[in-house]
Amino acid sequence: MRVLFTACPLHGHVNTLLPLAQAAQRSGHEAIFATGADLVPHVERHGLAAWPVGPTHLEGGNGSATAWIEYFLTMAERRAHDLVPRAAEWRPDLVVSEETELAGPVAAAAAGARRVVHGLGQMPPIRIWDAFAPTVEALHQRWGVSGGDALRDETYLDVCPPSLQPEGERIWPHSRPIRPVPGLPVAGERLPDTLTARRRERMVHLTLGTVFHDAPAVFEAALAGLRRLPIDLVVTTGPGTDPERFGPQPANVLLAPYLPHALLLPRCRLVVSHGGAGIMFGALTHGLPQLVLPQGADQFMNADAVRRTGSGLVLEPGHVTADAVAAAAGRLLTEPSFSAAAARLGAEISAMPGPDEVLAALWTDGDQTSQRMSVSRR
Repeated sequence: MRVLFTACPLHGHVNTLLPLAQAAQRSGHEAIFATGADLVPHVERHGLAAWPVGPTHLEGGNGSATAWIEYFLTMAERRAHDLVPRAAEWRPDLVVSEETELAGPVAAAAAGARRVVHGLGQMPPIRIWDAFAPTVEALHQRWGVSGGDALRDETYLDVCPPSLQPEGERIWPHSRPIRPVPGLPVAGERLPDTLTARRRERMVHLTLGTVFHDAPAVFEAALAGLRRLPIDLVVTTGPGTDPERFGPQPANVLLAPYLPHALLLPRCRLVVSHGGAGIMFGALTHGLPQLVLPQGADQFMNADAVRRTGSGLVLEPGHVTADAVAAAAGRLLTEPSFSAAAARLGAEISAMPGPDEVLAALWTDGDQTSQRMSVSRR
């Protein structure tokens, strides 16, 4: 079987699909991963073949806290130009597209392939679909294929554990759970010796991810507050950054542009982050409480879920000061209720089916979808 995976050129979006893509390869399927040229080397380091399609993240406008929906819509139109003809020629049997990557479903329709939508975090609210639907339909029409109005009937792979599920109408009513994986290590990756020598019981990780990391005021306030605590602080400053810009640090602080979460998070007691879905699920997978400093996109929804479940605390924009960060982190490290709530969510995640099991079930899902659509047309 041939399986095509498509994702916007964002690390969190690509990383979420990598476990299923690797499962397809392990099962003997021919797997291709299509994304922007800037993320192709990242995919290839994980042992997968990749197609560079559409603009890179920077070429797409780099997004912003207030223009993400338009970013995804514009990127879809430009990506389809490369992706649809290539997929039609390759003729995959299954196309798995993450929820914001709207060219993949068009490519599947052009190739006559089954379509699956892969979630990234909590399922977006229905108003997001209302914004996406006209572009979805227009793209299908532009390429002379049908199915834009049927995309909501496809199987949705839901990475969100039960206790974090949002309320309200679901965009995709036919969903199948799949366990989120907090980063996949690449062969040869390791943590610095200076980090592995530190005490696990007092390690805290600070990150603002790979998109919202260029927020120096937030970083500086969090760093200043966390430095006051009797902890070992590990800070990842994000791609393309120079950690030296934060100046000299005390001996208990380690700064690096990137460290693999698969190796780092098992050593931590607490995560302080922007609240992207990847780091939120990564922390919870290891039963870690978290302090969320949301900046944009889905981070406010994720912050609400963390607060609602008692697995962490939230500091909204305008409230991120060194004093506030130090006080919140101190509570999270000393009050056991936060760790207990995070551990319960970690157990929920552990009980979700893994990518190999989900991949085996997708063909059955496809048959059921075909039967459902056949009945609906009678």
